[in-house]
Amino acid sequence: MNITDVKITKLTGAETSCKALASITIDGSFVVTGIRIIESAKGLFCAMPSRKTPAGDYKDICFPITREARQEMIDAILNKYNSTPEPSINDFTGDSDLPF
Repeated sequence: MNITDVKITKLTGAETSCKALASITIDGSFVVTGIRIIESAKGLFCAMPSRKTPAGDYKDICFPITREARQEMIDAILNKYNSTPEPSINDFTGDSDLPF
């Protein structure tokens, strides 16, 4: 497995345990989106995309099968997260004619 791209969107605003959303590209041909970077008492971890079942449980939609593949994904995502600057209001590049 070759992770060819990692994109991070850090979340701002309300205090929440979810610190960012990530997407990864594998071998330049397969993208996994909706990976959440969550802060817990033990530190940051990655939660794979999931859906809620009718029973109320959450099941991962996609996930690495081997321990090595999981670790490679986590390392790539958290390295990119740690090297991505925090967003600020000055990062806004929208229409300058806005009234605020």
